[in-house]
Amino acid sequence: MNLLGALIVVAGFVFLLRALKLVPMAMEVTTVSRAALGVVQNPDLDDDAKGERMQQHAKRLFILFLLLTLGAAAALLLPVGLIWLLAQTGLLSYDGVIALLLSWQFLLATTVVAAVVVSIRSRK
Repeated sequence: MNLLGALIVVAGFVFLLRALKLVPMAMEVTTVSRAALGVVQNPDLDDDAKGERMQQHAKRLFILFLLLTLGAAAALLLPVGLIWLLAQTGLLSYDGVIALLLSWQFLLATTVVAAVVVSIRSRK
C-alpha cells in the first residue's frame, strides 16, 4: 500500500503542476527576465523609460514568484494531505509512504520514468 500512496503523491503532484499551469509560468519568468535585460541593454531608451519598463517587469516577476510559490506548495501539500487522510483511516502508513518517497530507489525510478516521458514527448 505504501507504493500506491507514493504513486498517488507523484501523480497528484504532476497533475496539479499541469492543472495550475506552473511550467508555463516558470517559462514566463525566463521570458520576462530576458525582456528586462533587453531594456537595460537598449541604448535608445533614456533612464526614465528604462526605469518605467523595469518596474513593469519587476511587478510581473513578483506576481509570478507568488503564483509559483503558492502553486508549488499546493501541488505538494494537496497530495500529501490526501495521503495523511488515508493514513487516518488506516488504509496506509503515512510514515511508510514518506519513507518510500525519500528512498533512493524510488527517486531513481521516478527520475528514469520522467526522463523517458520527457524524451518521448520531445520527439513528437
